[in-house]
Amino acid sequence: MINERAVEVVPSLKDRGEIVRVEKNLNSFGFFTPSHKRLEGVTEKTVTVFVRNQGGQRSEARATILPNAKLGLPTTADQDKYYAFQKIVEDIRRRIGRVNNPVGFTSAQMLRILGRKKSGQGYKEIADWLERMTLTGIRSEGVVYLAGSKKYARDTFTVFSRAITMGQEMPDGKRAEQNYVWLSDWQLENVNASYVLPIDYEAYRALRLNISKALVPLVQIWFYAARRNAMVCIEKRYSELCELLSIRRYAHLSKIKEILGPSLDEMKELRILQFWDVQKTADGADYKVVLMPGERFMTERRARLMDGQVPRPALDPRFEAAVEAMTARGILEDRSRRLLLDIPDDQPVLDQLEYGDFEIERRQQTRDPIVNPPGFYVYLIQSNYPVPARFETSRKRELRRVASQRDEMSRASEAERELRLTGLRIEYQEFRERETSRWLRGRFDEGEIDGLVKAARAAIQRESPDLRLPEPAMSEFAFRRVLENHAEMAGVAGFDDYCQTGQMSLPL
Repeated sequence: MINERAVEVVPSLKDRGEIVRVEKNLNSFGFFTPSHKRLEGVTEKTVTVFVRNQGGQRSEARATILPNAKLGLPTTADQDKYYAFQKIVEDIRRRIGRVNNPVGFTSAQMLRILGRKKSGQGYKEIADWLERMTLTGIRSEGVVYLAGSKKYARDTFTVFSRAITMGQEMPDGKRAEQNYVWLSDWQLENVNASYVLPIDYEAYRALRLNISKALVPLVQIWFYAARRNAMVCIEKRYSELCELLSIRRYAHLSKIKEILGPSLDEMKELRILQFWDVQKTADGADYKVVLMPGERFMTERRARLMDGQVPRPALDPRFEAAVEAMTARGILEDRSRRLLLDIPDDQPVLDQLEYGDFEIERRQQTRDPIVNPPGFYVYLIQSNYPVPARFETSRKRELRRVASQRDEMSRASEAERELRLTGLRIEYQEFRERETSRWLRGRFDEGEIDGLVKAARAAIQRESPDLRLPEPAMSEFAFRRVLENHAEMAGVAGFDDYCQTGQMSLPL
């Protein structure tokens, strides 16, 4: 099934960058199948993965790849071209700040990035790739992440919404002088939101085995999810890996290693992996593949250094605050900066350092004191140690203080709003009674109005026989009831209209 076709490589890599940042989604659910050949008779490919929602809970999600009947599923040969295209996209984003449709490029430009010489066959393969990427569907059941709106989509998409090759007619009627790609809305959204994955492109181009190529982005995501700790091992069930890669599942360990071993060894030779093994799972029902990242595992820090981007410290004052806090605790500045560059941007470093202070002081009074405090701080940060919920950091105290102030301000604002609203309603009630009284006296004579008041008094006494009011108060109650009963007939404006007519604003 796996065709290990050699690729003619252009010797010089002088004009090519070593890093390519690729959109994450296609690399998380096995969009590209490890093969250079078209897979016959495959009508669709379904992969089940687990994703984390905003609350941090893991939930099952599913992606179905819907190939074109003529062109078949995208393979690692298509992944090669997609990565080269993402290099072109990244260059555009760096140059002008964002990517807009359409993205133009020549076939010669793509072949140069791929390390292949110009040829008619190469041009044809790129044209076929453009068509396959435009016609292959993705049915997302909570798999495709939309970085702009920060949610997992449930819809059917394509990667490219349109593609035109050189010589075809453009929307304006002119002939295309190069290839043009219209990225689908979700791809464009994610690329411009930097929802991308750094890949060591030089190492990727050195790979020859298709399973290796398909595994590189997957292990990159898995290691990243494991907090990018350089010594962490990750474990993946063999059955799940087979589903992601669309390869046959075998029951015997020897056969599993025969199929996976050459690709894992190739990744080890290129130092993408440091170690791999296949072991029985604890329940004995499956095997698991154990992987440890090598020195060429692409951390974000390494990506920044390799492509010469401005380091994060110059852009984020929080970074310098964390460096200062670490050096004040005896950690070397160079070590502090290197460590901070390799952790997630949202990691609560200052909280972890404060918890370290607490633990070091607490243990000083025990038989098990911490003898190397700087090393302990490094451990807490490197492992992204979760600060216990019961431990109150200075940041948490400050947030509680601000929340309390806001609560007091909110209560004062609510009281002011209620007071203003009450005043407006009193004003409106006076207006309503005044306008209704004017209407009554214009429509009825005094005798008729007296009759209405007497009827209202009788109604009040029937409804509340125990009500004992002196004569003036009873007459006033009855007259107000007459006014209320006739206000709508009199066409008096409602409260909202009254406020608007009087150019008053209701309190929010």
